[in-house]
Amino acid sequence: MVRGVIAGLKKNRRAWVMLLLGFLFGNGLFLLLYGQKIDGLLSERNALYYANNQKYKEILKLQEETLQLARKGERHQENKDRIQKIIVEVDSEQSVIIDLVKEQLEKKLTPFLGKSMQWISNNPDLIELILEKEQIVIDEAQKLKVEVHLKYVSFYDETLKIWVQTKDVSSDDVSDIVK
Repeated sequence: MVRGVIAGLKKNRRAWVMLLLGFLFGNGLFLLLYGQKIDGLLSERNALYYANNQKYKEILKLQEETLQLARKGERHQENKDRIQKIIVEVDSEQSVIIDLVKEQLEKKLTPFLGKSMQWISNNPDLIELILEKEQIVIDEAQKLKVEVHLKYVSFYDETLKIWVQTKDVSSDDVSDIVK
């Protein structure tokens, strides 16, 4: 039987050589195509690593910027929580005295400028103690004076806004009242 196989190989030598060459050519082609595919995948992986590193650097930069903005915001918040402006709205039956009362009350409230809004909102009775039943002399010659009653207190941004109502309490003893 071994002699028969050897004799068959000798007869079909060309077929076996062609089979072997086809096998080698097929393996070479296979290695070439898959080599290109693996090379493309490696290039894609490197591009993804690079993009990932760039995004990571961008994330670190944004985190650093947010920390800086947060610190800056805290400092701004400390300044923002201060009263920068006081507005007084006067509700009065006599429209002539509104501006005079408003001006005098704003002068009286100037010590609150620069104070913390949080502190004043926690102690609103301070404003009430200063303004409630405050008698303001409008015209000493005409003996005109009004009494102030606090209605509302409002905080908006850096502004303290106060609404008051006036009541006419004119009498003869104007000289006892402090302007």
